[in-house]
Amino acid sequence: MLVSDAHLPQYDLPRRAIVRFARDTVLGRQRSWSDDSRLVLEANPYARTILGLEHVPAKGPLIVVMNHFNRPGLRPYHCAMVVSAALTERLAGRPEVRWAFTSEYRDRKIGPVPISPAVFRWAFARMARTYDFVPIPRQELLVMNRALALRRLARRLSEGPVGLAPEGLLASDTLVEPPEGNGLFLELLGRGVVPFLPVAAWEDGSALTVRFGKPFHLSHSTRLSREERDRLARDQVMIAIGSLMPRRYWGAYEARIAASLGAAAT
Repeated sequence: MLVSDAHLPQYDLPRRAIVRFARDTVLGRQRSWSDDSRLVLEANPYARTILGLEHVPAKGPLIVVMNHFNRPGLRPYHCAMVVSAALTERLAGRPEVRWAFTSEYRDRKIGPVPISPAVFRWAFARMARTYDFVPIPRQELLVMNRALALRRLARRLSEGPVGLAPEGLLASDTLVEPPEGNGLFLELLGRGVVPFLPVAAWEDGSALTVRFGKPFHLSHSTRLSREERDRLARDQVMIAIGSLMPRRYWGAYEARIAASLGAAAT
């Protein structure tokens, strides 16, 4: 059932959460993303449904991959909060999810005044220190910086689960193609041995639904070109995520998800 935007939940950040976050970010204090997630979600008591938690492995390293669901009033970080809160409860006693996120925004304005990407780079770097997250450089040409981000994620992966949204800033309410290079990045992070946990977020009417799927491993052949390996990795991840969602949210992956589900049924 579709609901008009005017009647959809509008998630807010409670003032006390903003004040505490700003204070600790400036002072360089660490905070728990899971604790802050619960605080934000308690302040937004909208209908939410969590499915498939039985698929979450009880132990071992884990790479969470989810779609970048986005609309006014419900942003991707709200969805990440729901995922983190659910996983922290499910995996009691284990480290919380450390998320990767973009290192900067571009072409943003306050009214008519443009905001320099350097401002976002500074702010996001402070946020990363506060929550022990990993900012990922947006420019594919920054090979050394992306390699450093990969090593940072790998270190966190040795301690507990990490989370990424392969679509990057290409956020939408339906699936979109991740930027080129993101498939190889995920392949290198998983190294063929670390399982990926697909998570899909969408709205069923006015209720946010988050569904966890069965873990999988990225497969690749060293005989393929880098471009082909990248494409196949992106497809494998996005099809795994999309297969958890209703068809109307498949977006750019509709044909590929339909073909994958058809092949699985035969």
